[in-house]
Amino acid sequence: MPNRPPSLRIRLLLLAGLFLPAALPAAPVHDSTATLLRQLRQAHGGERWNGIGALLADGRETSDGLTGAMHAAVDLRSGHFAVRARNPVYPRADGLDAQGRWHQDMSGLIHPYDSAEAKAMAITESWVQRFGALTAGDAASYRALPDITENGHGFARVEATPRGGRTATLWIDKATHRLDRVVWPGSFLIMTQRYADYRSVEGLQLPFRIENSAATAIGTSDGESTDVIDRYQPLAALPGDALKRPDPAVHDVSMRGDAKRTTASMHFQGNTLLVEASINGSDPLPFILDTGGHAILTDDAAKRLGLASQGKGVSTGSGPGSMSMAYTRVARLTMGGADIRDQTFLVMPYGYTFAERGDKPPIAGILGLEIFERFAVTFDYDRRQLVLQPFDRGAPPAAVKGNTLPLRFTFDMPTVDASVDGKRGVFGIDTGNSGYLLLFPQWAGREGLLAHYAKGYPQPTGGVGGAFLSHIAHVRSIQLGDAAIGSPLAQLTRADAGATGNPTEAGNIGQDVLSRFNVHVDYRRQSMTLLPRSRPAPRRFATAGLSAAKVDAQHRDRFKVRWVVPGGPAAEAGLRKDDEIVAVDGKPVLALGSEDLRQASNARDEGTVLALKLADGRSLRMVMRDLAPH
Repeated sequence: MPNRPPSLRIRLLLLAGLFLPAALPAAPVHDSTATLLRQLRQAHGGERWNGIGALLADGRETSDGLTGAMHAAVDLRSGHFAVRARNPVYPRADGLDAQGRWHQDMSGLIHPYDSAEAKAMAITESWVQRFGALTAGDAASYRALPDITENGHGFARVEATPRGGRTATLWIDKATHRLDRVVWPGSFLIMTQRYADYRSVEGLQLPFRIENSAATAIGTSDGESTDVIDRYQPLAALPGDALKRPDPAVHDVSMRGDAKRTTASMHFQGNTLLVEASINGSDPLPFILDTGGHAILTDDAAKRLGLASQGKGVSTGSGPGSMSMAYTRVARLTMGGADIRDQTFLVMPYGYTFAERGDKPPIAGILGLEIFERFAVTFDYDRRQLVLQPFDRGAPPAAVKGNTLPLRFTFDMPTVDASVDGKRGVFGIDTGNSGYLLLFPQWAGREGLLAHYAKGYPQPTGGVGGAFLSHIAHVRSIQLGDAAIGSPLAQLTRADAGATGNPTEAGNIGQDVLSRFNVHVDYRRQSMTLLPRSRPAPRRFATAGLSAAKVDAQHRDRFKVRWVVPGGPAAEAGLRKDDEIVAVDGKPVLALGSEDLRQASNARDEGTVLALKLADGRSLRMVMRDLAPH
């Protein structure tokens, strides 16, 4: 499954968690906690905060090896804010206003953060920034935690939980009584801000250095940034345009012949959906189109295209680890008759296994929000066409009638409410997921479903964060809006599997389910419509019970076996881990991609025979069957 690069990254907001209110909180606290809070308030300026209604900050932000100007505005009464930064490669911005939480990603356009989880996260961000209890009717509960010593330094800790929000842990320096850091959870990430270089500004003590980081629960980094403040301005109120959102209109799309729609070819390579796009006038290249992803080029593709990269960061995705990344600029991205100008692409060192396709051109990368934020997109599986309708060309694309589900966003991947085995949950809609429906173990455990799926047969899976072992079993039922889907297969992931072990969501819906329909995705209306297919694809569940892939270009004539399901057809035929396959059903591996083997050995009719020839001269025949418990 493709990664979730910065699409899942959080750029932690400037000023979030810097201060606590200058008055006692509305919720009662124990005497020891109240003493800590009074000391903290006094250390940051005490009663001086009562006369301040807003703060402006200007400085520089350094992230992923790129440095640029940063400006932040926060209304201390309402908690509304806007943070804008511009590095040498792309602009970014985050904000909260009366209409809700919004985010400007590296493609230059904005979308809301409006899922239930995003709203809870925004409550905490907003409460901390506006000094919660200073606002009439606001409330937070406090709880003192045991003191802690770190690197010989003593810290008092207090939990603060705004009503309806996420709990933030405040680390207070026992020597100075100033805030050292704030830590809080959001979705599958843990966010931390550290504060240093405190200086006096009109009687307030403010930090002029703020270090932001995000990590998974097991400590894998998802990016870091540092803000160095040059100037603060305490104000009675914000200027009128301080919270204005970036322009939401699309100004960088050209349509050939001024058309209102265009089509691009799409096809499956094994189980991976690929679309063709051109970079700066190149021949068409194959890309994965990923609803929650960003524009990515593999290292090899960027080199072939002569594109230089700059900056250096890390990104998490499916799996427990992370991957390095850099940035490049693309003057023109072309799909069908549509040109998108001046786009930022990530450059990532995907391994040979990700890109190789046998005797076909390798996968060049991933396309994502830069497409879905500019077009209403229809996946027409019957015609093998992708239909693009630009949002800002004449009348907006007409709403499509059918089984329509609302889309919501926690970060950059759209989510829907769906039911599995009669249990309701939030699921990501992930066209980049070429595998089965993913179920996350925390949700399955809460809903009493864990035992059934944990009995499934073991199978490695993963993505940018590395491989991990999942378990595959049949879903008893799945309901997507008005559509009831039979008993597809589902993979139970692990709690430490990064984005694919998200404790706040139920799972991830990919191509195995989506391709049962023609799918229309409209980010402006925040809707997904499932349309019936004229030729529904038959569903088959038999498997050989093996996982194998090409490991490098020097051995492109063989698949190396990575996993054999104990007791499965492949194991019974004598296949072992580290065996090397040189032919599949009589076809030499040199002409096949790893996804072709995956397709040949999975989702087949019961009794299908798979014939493998091995490098050691053995020939194996295995009769495939359904291994997944119902």
